[in-house]
Amino acid sequence: MAEYPKIQIEFAERYQDLKLLKRRWFPMWTLDGYILKEFLIKYMILMLIFVTLFILSDVYRDVPDFLEEGASWKGVFLYLLLRLPGNVRFVLPISMLLGCMWTMAAFGKNLEVTAMRASGVSLVRCGGAIMAMGLAVTALNIYFNESLVPRTSVMSEQLFDRLTNSNSHAKSLLAYKSDDGKRRWLFQLFVSGEKQENVTLKTQWDPTLIGKLLGDEGSEKYENTLKSILGIRYEQLPPVSEKEKRKQEIHRLLNGRKIDFTIEKSYYDKLNGQWVFESGNFVSYDRAEETLFAGSRGTMLLHQGISFTDLRFPAAEIPEKPDDILHAVEEKDNLSTPVIMNILENNKNIPDNVRCIYETVLYYRLAFPWSCFLAVFLGIPLATRNERTGSMLAIISAIALIVIYIVIAQIFLILGKSGILDPLFCGLAPTVAFIVAGGIKIVHDRV
Repeated sequence: MAEYPKIQIEFAERYQDLKLLKRRWFPMWTLDGYILKEFLIKYMILMLIFVTLFILSDVYRDVPDFLEEGASWKGVFLYLLLRLPGNVRFVLPISMLLGCMWTMAAFGKNLEVTAMRASGVSLVRCGGAIMAMGLAVTALNIYFNESLVPRTSVMSEQLFDRLTNSNSHAKSLLAYKSDDGKRRWLFQLFVSGEKQENVTLKTQWDPTLIGKLLGDEGSEKYENTLKSILGIRYEQLPPVSEKEKRKQEIHRLLNGRKIDFTIEKSYYDKLNGQWVFESGNFVSYDRAEETLFAGSRGTMLLHQGISFTDLRFPAAEIPEKPDDILHAVEEKDNLSTPVIMNILENNKNIPDNVRCIYETVLYYRLAFPWSCFLAVFLGIPLATRNERTGSMLAIISAIALIVIYIVIAQIFLILGKSGILDPLFCGLAPTVAFIVAGGIKIVHDRV
């Protein structure tokens, strides 16, 4: 028994020159190629399964509408093809995570991970090829979200409208309030990019509107229109000879009054950047203090409708465009990042509650494509627990992780949109937190 320490010392001295193999980080084309090949096989299988499920969903939902109108199968196939990019962007992250976990778990089950680690290749280095693939898929997801999907979605909707004799771009009974709160639009049927009919615009008199509706000061049209608007008050105005005093009184009587435009036909002139009201009429309402009966204050007509044939409002007077109106009623989550950034940049008077929604969605959309890389970053360290238990536990772990990430991301979206927490924090926090968690686990497990 006394000789054991001596034997141990001699053994240590004899092999003291032995050292642990250094970890290898330089390119290992054979190993990287093998790992990438195994991953891509599993990844393509998962993509094929998920995309097929989405296509079957589209077929079940939309194809009956095509068949009712006798649409050609070529048109139906083109429609499904245009819908494909929108479906693919949703399955990219989940396929990355499941593919990564499946691949690494299969390596662990076959003791290939053990062999690689014994050769000085860390688990993180083993997954280097998969990480590179994750970055490539992240770039692809960004392209899908911000460029391809918005175009193909519009094209698919237009094709659906044409083949089924419908108009999904038309919004019935659309209501829109301008960002500065000065105008309310009511459309019986809003059709994007076309001439609008039967539109109501509720606003208030201001000096610009006075000059536009009354015409040249002192002209016959000016006096006749003014008389129609003011009624008996017209006779109480200062004489024409007292121009300045008369003008001030007219502005005092009209400024701030409610005015409604009932527009028969209108359109937005993109070339000149202005709204054109081709025909219609307008009416004004009394002030709140002018009516004794409180229930009718601000609601009684000041005059009967006065017709017009051509009114033009440049961007300085009505800055909102048809796309702004349409985007305002669309789901914010469906808007692309450039559209949201343009809305935030060009509409400084957006209410805080609406701005919170736009900003939260913006930051979430900037972070979401990185979930593809996040899937790999978390999948590799999690695979270390499944080296012996096989692929099934890896897949279960991946599904659980996806569910947790989605739930947390949705909770933060709600908090950001409601203004409870900062939109920047709510949009980025879930993705950043999961990436940090993956990094901590890699350091802790020394993988």
